[in-house]
Order: sequence, then structure tokens, then C-alpha cells
Amino acid sequence: MPEDRFEGLGEGRRSAAERLEEEDLLRPEPDAPPRRPEVRRQGNRYAWVVGIVMLMGVGVLLLTTAIPNTGEGLRGVQRGEIVPDFAAPLATGDKEGDANVCQKAGECNEQAGPVPACELRSEEIFNVCEARRRPLVLTFVFDKGADCNPQVDRVERMKGEFPGVNFAVVYFTDEERAEVAAIVRRRKWTMPVAHTSDGAVVNLYGVGGCPTTVFAAKGGRVTESVLGPISEDGLRERVRELARR
Repeated sequence: MPEDRFEGLGEGRRSAAERLEEEDLLRPEPDAPPRRPEVRRQGNRYAWVVGIVMLMGVGVLLLTTAIPNTGEGLRGVQRGEIVPDFAAPLATGDKEGDANVCQKAGECNEQAGPVPACELRSEEIFNVCEARRRPLVLTFVFDKGADCNPQVDRVERMKGEFPGVNFAVVYFTDEERAEVAAIVRRRKWTMPVAHTSDGAVVNLYGVGGCPTTVFAAKGGRVTESVLGPISEDGLRERVRELARR
């Protein structure tokens, strides 16, 4: 067994600290001010959690302030209402520009659009006026603040079971149309994906969370607007009900 060179050094003698403590007791310094009790500082073991919570709060604030809305509701178009008119460039097309949200002649302008949205027709735009001729499932997603693309994946996987229903996506982003087109190709989405960057459509539909799914019967009358993810089974159940109407 190797020799312990430090064995016994502490036996039978006082340490230097013990001697100094004894001298302090015997000869206290009269002019030394009394020492305040040291307050133990709180550790930062949970500081990272606080930081994450703060970042999440800032993210929600930025998301909600970045989407213009009139305060009339943030859960989508309400049951019984007709989905509002709009036309927007397809992410996979070549047209650029903002969405047209003009509802009728006399209300059109530079901001809403020069002509009523329903009058616009092109293979490179999505027009909700055409889409609502059948039952319609409209999924709104953003690319900031949440990962909403998986909801579109779920819709894509089950939509082939309902050939009589139209499915479409409104993609709200400040990215270029080509960036969204790359996402569409990469994730193999086959439904129309409208590219919007000015917030006009999400404001028109009262969308304030991602994903938001609007279900509308033939003719465009809304049966339900759902804020948050929906499972494939939940989608099937709702779309099956649409198809029966």
C-alpha cells in the first residue's frame, strides 16, 4: 500500500486559521466597524428558464403586433359567416404583389385592390371565390413565432380522401415568394398555397394564431374556425361532415 505522505499532519496541532481566530478573540480591533452579515446571493441555476420565458413573451408580443387586426376577433371567421373575398399570388407561380381584399366595387382602392377580388382569375393566383364553390378547408400559417408547417402536412396526407372538397393554404410571411415555393416543394404540398406578406388577408379573416383552420360548406358559409393544431383524425371528422352538407 503506498505511503500516505500527508497522514497525521492535522493531529495534535492547531491550524493557522484556528490560531488567528484565537488572537482576534484575545485582541479585538476596537476601531473595526461591525461586519454586516453576508447575504447569500441567489444562484442563477434557473436564470436560463427565466430567459426563455422572457423570450417567449417577446415573441408573442412581436407576433401579435406584427399582424394588423381591427380587434374584432382573433379566432378566424365565425360560424355562419361567408368567407370574405380575396385573391393572392400562388407561392409556386410567377406573379408578385400583395393580396387583393376588395369586397365589392366602390370599396376598391390602392390598399385593398383596384378591382373586386372575385373578378381576378389566373392560374397563378388563388381566388377564394372560386374555391368556395365546393366545401373548403382553408389553413392559415405563419413562419414566425410557431412551427405551423406540420399542420399543413397533416392536411396534405388526408385530403386525397375527399375529392369533392377544396383545400388551400394562406402563408403569411415577410419572406420572398421563392422562399415559400421552396418550402412547398420540399414538403411536397400539392394544394394551392397563397403567398401574403402585408397581413391584409389574416386581418380580413381575424386570424391571430397559428395554425388557424377555417371550414366552410359549399357556398362559403363557415361551419367552424379552429385555432391550434388538429390531428388527422380530427380533420377527417370535420371534412366528412362538410362533405355531407
